Amino acid sequence: MQQTIELLAPAGDREAFETALYAGADAIYLGLQDFSARKSAVNFTLDNLEDSVRLAHVFGAKVYVALNTLIKEKEVDLFMEEALQAWNSGADALIVQDLFLGKRLKECYPEIELHLSTQAGICNEDGAKLAKDFGFSRVILARETLLADIERISKVIETECFIQGALCTCFSGQCYFSSVIGGNSGNRGFCKQPCRKRYTIDRPNFEKPAYRLSLSDLCVSENIKVLARAGVSSCKIEGRMRSASYVGAAVRYYRDILDGENAILAQDLSALKRTYNRGNYTQGYLFGQDKNLLASDIQGHIGEPIGTIGRRDQSGRYVFVHSTFTVHDQDGFKIIRKGKEEIGGAVWRDFYPKAKGGFYLPNFEKYREGDAVCVTADRGVAEHLQALRRKITLKVSLRLKAGEPLFVQVQGAFGNYEAQTDFIAEVSRTRPISAQDLIECFEKVDGLPFSICCEHIETDGASFIVRSQLNAFRRKVWSDIYNKLANVHPQLIKRVYQKPVLPRKRTAEGQIAIIDRDFTSKCYRNIKIDFAILDPVDCKDMKSIRAFLENAKYFARHKYVYVPAYCTGEDLVLYQELFPLFDGIYAEGNFAFHLCKGMPLFAGTGMNLFNRVDVEGALNAGAVNVAVSKELSLFEIDEIGFPSAFVFAGGRTRVMDLGHCPFGKTCSSCNRRTRYILRDEGKRAFPLLRNERSVCRFALYNCMPMRIDTSLSNRLFDFSASTDQEKESILLGKAGVLTAGASKKGIR
Repeated sequence: MQQTIELLAPAGDREAFETALYAGADAIYLGLQDFSARKSAVNFTLDNLEDSVRLAHVFGAKVYVALNTLIKEKEVDLFMEEALQAWNSGADALIVQDLFLGKRLKECYPEIELHLSTQAGICNEDGAKLAKDFGFSRVILARETLLADIERISKVIETECFIQGALCTCFSGQCYFSSVIGGNSGNRGFCKQPCRKRYTIDRPNFEKPAYRLSLSDLCVSENIKVLARAGVSSCKIEGRMRSASYVGAAVRYYRDILDGENAILAQDLSALKRTYNRGNYTQGYLFGQDKNLLASDIQGHIGEPIGTIGRRDQSGRYVFVHSTFTVHDQDGFKIIRKGKEEIGGAVWRDFYPKAKGGFYLPNFEKYREGDAVCVTADRGVAEHLQALRRKITLKVSLRLKAGEPLFVQVQGAFGNYEAQTDFIAEVSRTRPISAQDLIECFEKVDGLPFSICCEHIETDGASFIVRSQLNAFRRKVWSDIYNKLANVHPQLIKRVYQKPVLPRKRTAEGQIAIIDRDFTSKCYRNIKIDFAILDPVDCKDMKSIRAFLENAKYFARHKYVYVPAYCTGEDLVLYQELFPLFDGIYAEGNFAFHLCKGMPLFAGTGMNLFNRVDVEGALNAGAVNVAVSKELSLFEIDEIGFPSAFVFAGGRTRVMDLGHCPFGKTCSSCNRRTRYILRDEGKRAFPLLRNERSVCRFALYNCMPMRIDTSLSNRLFDFSASTDQEKESILLGKAGVLTAGASKKGIR
């Protein structure tokens, strides 16, 4: 297959970087120590970034630097400085999550190429058009983006699509689970992965504790060709937290697919599974939810089956493994029963007993004959990948004559290079420099990735050059060629970016907005609010929607419709039919700035407005009201300095938007309830709510609602007419409450 698509690899450290490069990656993405969504990776520093970029450029590969976390107000200046330094280190593009801060960066430095992070949640055509308008040259699509939407988006802007690696349970950029339950923000690079824990769901056949939220690793395999036909420009391997062996195996697998090396693909896939394999892989969302999407039974790396447990030896210390696998010292194994239960693990050592037809592992009382043995760390694969090396072939011609300078010509993919010494060769008094001497000298590449082919050596057989001068000349030649290949773009001079000046108007201060799925509860009988925001349980149920519109006029000044961040093209068709019925739109996704032009737009908490640039950008893009991120403290909100900003003030906190069915699309047995309960091992209950859009969608809410401050509840209720039970329905119930003009004392 002719290569028409970029193969993009991750690098969490220098070892992974070199492995990806030598395995055949066209581009590599990496993070710095600040503003990286993979804080736990080793990452790179500005000191070693330039050297890595130059090495990649020697092989014609690009390097993209991820500055893909949300940026607090006090960090904006540091972000702008780090972005400039990363670019001046030679980066070919910067990956940014903050849409508005990226726009400001592009305005300040038009030369910088920007890619919009997957955390920005681009999954439809409107989001792509907005990114292009804001100066981004590429969008990294949300993993949940459907193939039909990918085709449409790829006609608007250059697209990058995930093909391999871990899948997040929640839609990109909308996960607050780790943040809410432990203060570790995934949007800031600190995710503790609560989605990889055991849970139960109160539906038949789902009550047993299992990894109900955990997804298998993505592996689109040869369907990468489908993405190429859909117009995708770059195919991305996830894994900055994975080993160098995993990165190398993944790159080799897809490199061979793209290069048409079909005979070795099975071997490549086997190597990949042995380096990391969660759930035996899934095709993900691209081609529809498959049966392997959920990895409910076993968490983590399951490797590849290579044998089965046999009998114990006479001593009882070891158990035999029936296998044709060639075992190496320190190979790792996992024992799995019936594909659903992890029994244990073991590491083989070369002093264990040997036997024909297999090998021995330390005995464990839970092992049973017939249990599957999977290799999870294959030293042979790791050593093979570590041995991969790419070389640049250089064809060298030399001419040495007494009374003339030494002349060299080098030909390569870069073109021709010619140079001569600044000294003259002398007539030899003893032993002249031979052609073989010149070959041996120039075959030394001083650690550089060159492979030398001396094609034409011309010498008069009587010339002499001092060896130190000859070696110095050779080093200069190779250095010149390396620098020629490793060229980076010109550096930029620091410029002063335009800092936002927000309006000090307090027009929205004191206003209250409530998001709910059902406003028919009696608790709304005595309430007075400014914005009633309906999150329709069923977008096609016009009877219920019209009933809300009729009833809400008695307790709300404005009636808005809630639009979530994850909206496919088909979903947007349904929402657009609803827009004329409402006074405005409350949207969680940035795509709404393009979709909702000319309509009153309330920028929701899901847009992750984190700093003054974001708030100004949202207002300039058409928002009439803005809500800042749920992850900011009141002090950080005050630093933004916009009194009319809305703040999430109480009620149920939405912590996840799922792009899939948590029940594995078992539609024939589904009871189609709108509310389920997900429980963790501590018995905490998390509401799991279902909505009907183009298909079923699910959202997870925190186990405990946020209590509303008394001063706010006094504004919400006529206490003389409301019962305590009615007030609790809002204060601790299913609704989400936002207020504008919050002070440090206003909410707890």
